[in-house]
Amino acid sequence: MKSIIALGFLLLWSSHLLAQPATTNPTREPEPSSRDWERILPVAVDLKADGEKARADGKPILLFFNLSGCHFCRFSLRTAVVPMYRDATFRDAVVFRQITIDDGKTLIGFDGKKVSTHDFASQYKATFTPTIMMVDGAGKQIGDSIVGVASIDFYSGYVEALAKGAIDSVKTSK
Repeated sequence: MKSIIALGFLLLWSSHLLAQPATTNPTREPEPSSRDWERILPVAVDLKADGEKARADGKPILLFFNLSGCHFCRFSLRTAVVPMYRDATFRDAVVFRQITIDDGKTLIGFDGKKVSTHDFASQYKATFTPTIMMVDGAGKQIGDSIVGVASIDFYSGYVEALAKGAIDSVKTSK
């Protein structure tokens, strides 16, 4: 009988705990929803201006090519690109820009000409998404692109290695 009463008490107590509102840590940002990851990274608008500033500051540019609604693109943003963007060390050393291939928008390319996001991605052979590419301030590719998500276990390490290699490359060419 005592065990039944104890079990009843535990059930009541656990249901009371479940009914309590979840507390959040006020100093920590809430996790973005699935689609919000696409809104965190700055969108490419004027790559000519970005390139000139990157050259002046001695920084490479990370170009993140994605498609709207792409599950693997959101994975890439969530696990690798956005955490790097939020890290002050990377943000101080790299210019981050996102190009959504199918958004129907235009941007100014490194040559100063207006181009659709789709045509810009085609020029850079980045139509399979996600594609992460590092370029210098003139838009010249540094290293190999990361195309798709081949290994979820090591993905963020590959992206960080690509960025670090580009940072070193820009420093040595300056």
